[in-house]
Amino acid sequence: MRSTPTEPHVLMMVANDISNDARVLKEAVALARTGLRVTLLGVSASGTESLESLDGRIVMMRLPGAFPLRDGRNRRRARRRARRIPFVGYRHHTFPVARQLAIDARFADLKAASGRATADRKAGSISPLRYRFGVVGRGLRKRTLNLARRGATARDAATEPQHERFRSVWQWWDERLGQVAWPVDWRRVVPEAYDYENIFADVIDELAPDVLHAHDMHLIGVAARAAGRAALRGRKLEVVYDAHEYVKGLSRYGGRTPRFIAAWAQHERENIGAADRVITVSPAIARALQADHRLKREPTVIMNTPSQFDDSAEIIDLRARTGLAAEVPLIVYSGGITHARGVETAIQALLDLPGVHLAVVCVPSIGTKPVQELRDLAESLQVEDRVHYLNPVGPGEVVPFLRTADVGLIPILRYPSHEMALPNKVFEYLFAGLPVVTSNMQSLTEFMNETGVGEVFEVENPKDLAAKVTRVLANPAPYRERAADPQLQREMSWEGQAGHLRELYGDLVGQTLPATAPPAPPQVFIGPLNTAGQAGRWAQAIERNHPGVFGMSMRIEAGKHDLPADWTIKRERYTSSLNWKVATTDYFLNNVSHVLAEGGRPILGDSESTWFSKDLQLFDAAGIKHGVVFHGPEVRDPAQHRDLYPHSPFADPTNRGTVLLQAAVDRLRELLADYDGPRFVATPDLLDYVEGAIWLPAAVNLDSDPVTQPVLERDVPVVLHALSRTDQKGTAGIDAVLSELQADGRIEYQRIGGVSHDELSKLVQDADIVVDQLLLGTYGAFAVEAMAAGRVTVGHVAKHVRDLLPAQLPIVEATPQTLRDVIEQLVTDRAPARTAAQAGYDYVKAIHDGRKSAEALSTFINPPAS
Repeated sequence: MRSTPTEPHVLMMVANDISNDARVLKEAVALARTGLRVTLLGVSASGTESLESLDGRIVMMRLPGAFPLRDGRNRRRARRRARRIPFVGYRHHTFPVARQLAIDARFADLKAASGRATADRKAGSISPLRYRFGVVGRGLRKRTLNLARRGATARDAATEPQHERFRSVWQWWDERLGQVAWPVDWRRVVPEAYDYENIFADVIDELAPDVLHAHDMHLIGVAARAAGRAALRGRKLEVVYDAHEYVKGLSRYGGRTPRFIAAWAQHERENIGAADRVITVSPAIARALQADHRLKREPTVIMNTPSQFDDSAEIIDLRARTGLAAEVPLIVYSGGITHARGVETAIQALLDLPGVHLAVVCVPSIGTKPVQELRDLAESLQVEDRVHYLNPVGPGEVVPFLRTADVGLIPILRYPSHEMALPNKVFEYLFAGLPVVTSNMQSLTEFMNETGVGEVFEVENPKDLAAKVTRVLANPAPYRERAADPQLQREMSWEGQAGHLRELYGDLVGQTLPATAPPAPPQVFIGPLNTAGQAGRWAQAIERNHPGVFGMSMRIEAGKHDLPADWTIKRERYTSSLNWKVATTDYFLNNVSHVLAEGGRPILGDSESTWFSKDLQLFDAAGIKHGVVFHGPEVRDPAQHRDLYPHSPFADPTNRGTVLLQAAVDRLRELLADYDGPRFVATPDLLDYVEGAIWLPAAVNLDSDPVTQPVLERDVPVVLHALSRTDQKGTAGIDAVLSELQADGRIEYQRIGGVSHDELSKLVQDADIVVDQLLLGTYGAFAVEAMAAGRVTVGHVAKHVRDLLPAQLPIVEATPQTLRDVIEQLVTDRAPARTAAQAGYDYVKAIHDGRKSAEALSTFINPPAS
């Protein structure tokens, strides 16, 4: 059996749901293709766990994310801002309305009381003195309510001014505090850094990777603490920190205040020393990180570049979408639309670019407020007829879509993060063959000077932008020639950048990593039940009879009756351990080519489902072939069995057990109707119940120690019956017959239950006759083992089932009515019985030694070429 893989295990983690993080996805795929085991962890946006495969070999797991520390900070902040001076105004605008309604209700009570008193006085039911006292009391209550109303009105009048003052004070405080970058404590300002610890830490420890790759500033602390815990356990956990941005230079907007940025920068500074390698996105950030943190080596630059594109796809390009002829000068901006992107400068430049059109490819769409603001600006400058707003195309279509433009623009404004950035669009323009005109940010200026693929203009200077566009349009050939340089395109493509990533990881794990590792050998995984030990036996048969194919079996631990399998998993881990599921899925994606699910049960763990539908999604995405195998009870239809077998244990359709079994079988057959994978059955009678099924014969190991006990040599032969599924075997009738024969001194009856498989096997080998079952009309693994031990095997196998078999079945036929006569005949006339015992062994050697099982699986493992 194949052992657990020893390839280095890389665990990547990112503080988002992964789906749209192109850098994370591309790095994971690049490393997995080298042969490294890669698991990718993110935070579920929906708050529920999800498990997927990426590129057919990477486990992509989104963990449920809870942020109690962050939410607690926000609640405390909200409570502080809700405080007000007692009895001055109300704390909420609904309170004065409620107060006035309460006073009005009291006035209504008073008016009703006054009316009732007047009516009582006229009717003479109360004395004049009592009436007068009532008038005085109601007058006092009225004055009190009027005072309360005036008080409520006055307090209401003070509410909004107080709120406004408090809002103004807190706004002033928040603005001032947000500007205070020192002193700062990240644990108080961004406690969500510890929330990520609670989300990821247990899974990291359980998976015990060789390398932990932390993406972006949020998770470097999680990685540092994980490395420390690993060291306590005597393990070396290599840490890679992937700095997506220069944290100290993050753009400031909304909640991204200097204090917020300083807190994350402090968090990075405190933990970056634990990183064995640092990766970042531009040379400028690499230099800054090394200087800021005194790193021993300059971070490796892995730029966010696109892959080299295949131009064979037919798409509607930019000019076709805008309706512009080839001779019309067309410049393009493609990307997000915010003020920081500087698209306003490009529109203003059109005043000095007569006849030139501007295409704005708007991410995420043209229906946003910033896009409308651009429209308003173009209209105010009277250039709206030369500006075209377009929705974006898919990621794989960007380069060919842009190719028919004349110039690509990057007019970003001056922010610290922009100074060091090499945005993805510069490489998209380059692969599209477009000259680039960019504002004079530090990294972009260096890139233009080194490559010569474009020009640089002074930021927010539309006249200078227009001048540089004019220069390029006048002679675009040199720029296009340099952009088309194959060596430059290779280096600037993701394929070139992935080479740098491989070099870094090769150095880290101490081996040379190929761009694409050879595929793993085929492996057939059978589980998760190992019923009658057959998953393990079939796996062995596959390895013996299919050279180069590995077999692997699994069982969920049930107790001392368990039979050997390659994997044994405790039931509680199978049903509820998220960490086990991640590790197992990782194993499957990197090693398993075929899966045979016993009973269609989930293999990757599931606390609720009895069908492996969730597994199927992952297997299909990973290209893992799958089939199902049924052992019997789960698909043996009680109603159909009643019609086929006169001694059916399901004769009473109202029996509670039969009713429950019928419902379970009906549900499984519904699920099976929608399943298009191959179906196998372990006993021949099941061919009647599973349409299109293939018989997968039970397998036994005939290479074990030979049986030495001769058959039927004792004066009083030993007859054995094993107690399992007694209601379906007809144990009650068997027990009665064999007990009577023992009482008559004809046999020694061994009624066996509650023993391990090894103990049962020894008892079978010591017996003379083994009685299997008398009601189901078939035979299974226990009867095969009895025949393999050279014992006379007795049971009921219906004629139409015997007719399905490739050779004559030497199980001695018996029914509940004939069992006594059959046993007496075997005991009396022993020579034919010994012949039947030898024939049983020969039958097993021909049908059940694993060769026929491996043959039945041949088309599943090696399907014929189409």
